[in-house]
Amino acid sequence: MNTLLTCKEDCEKILEREIALYQGAPAQRGRGWILAQWTQRPDELCFAHHLLEEPLAVREASVNALGDKLVEVFTQQLGQKRLERPWPFAFLSAADEKLLHRAGTIEKRFLERLQKKMARVAKLAAPGASGEGFFVHVSDFREAFVSFKATSFGQKRMHMDPKAPSRSYLKLEEAFSIFGQAPKADELVVDLGAAPGGWSYSALSRGAAVIAVDNGPLKDPVKSHPNIEHLTVDAFKYSPKQDADWLLCDMLETPAIVLGLLQEWLNKKRCRRFVVNFKIQRTDPILLLKKLTHPTEGLTSYCRTLKIRQLYHDREEITVMGEIKDIR
Repeated sequence: MNTLLTCKEDCEKILEREIALYQGAPAQRGRGWILAQWTQRPDELCFAHHLLEEPLAVREASVNALGDKLVEVFTQQLGQKRLERPWPFAFLSAADEKLLHRAGTIEKRFLERLQKKMARVAKLAAPGASGEGFFVHVSDFREAFVSFKATSFGQKRMHMDPKAPSRSYLKLEEAFSIFGQAPKADELVVDLGAAPGGWSYSALSRGAAVIAVDNGPLKDPVKSHPNIEHLTVDAFKYSPKQDADWLLCDMLETPAIVLGLLQEWLNKKRCRRFVVNFKIQRTDPILLLKKLTHPTEGLTSYCRTLKIRQLYHDREEITVMGEIKDIR
């Protein structure tokens, strides 16, 4: 199978190495994308954001010409089929302001031309980045890749809550969206390295009770929230008095130290679910990924569900989400 995988800019080499872990064969790369061939691709990838199957390269000199060509490609693929249900579509590009604008302009042209040519079909178009539909990755100002089947690995830009104490709030909101689970009212959340309170705020806003563990200060509205308990102790010396429903952890520590802490919590069954952020600036990210997914020494043996992603809101980081096997 031929695929086009998208990723953060400057992470192409890392994604190539991840592809090779699963016997994929990278063939070509550009800004924020890689073409690769698979015998059997994995269901989960960390550094990929989208996967487009059997991509077709389309090249035209102008926005209007690209938009018109994409309508032609779409209608040829549709053939005599009659669409009765909404079909997903997405116009993607690398996170470059000018290229994003270009993709948006091409999308507008495509939809306008499709509306004139096939009004009923155009009305069924529904934004979405997974399934069978029409997916375009604008790779350059004169080139785009087209696919009729795509998978999104869930990364997306989240909306900032102006009351949140820090922008780290966005990471956790994105993680919950990918994980498909989040703290509920009356659940207990332990937030290690909580200051200034962005992750605690996310849990509190859902009605959970939070134990925030950090020597640093919290900011309002977290520090004065009735459901917060702030313990000014070292996260590595903290010993919980009761098991938690959730462990949250976003600390400026090396991955080896954070992984050891997480495994201690999992060994002692101190939490049911977790979201933990790993900083990868001075670490080989692929070696870390192999450690995290090792069948006996990593996290796999503890978890019934495990997702590892480089989030849209991660920088030189990856975020790990899991639910333990023997959940109460």
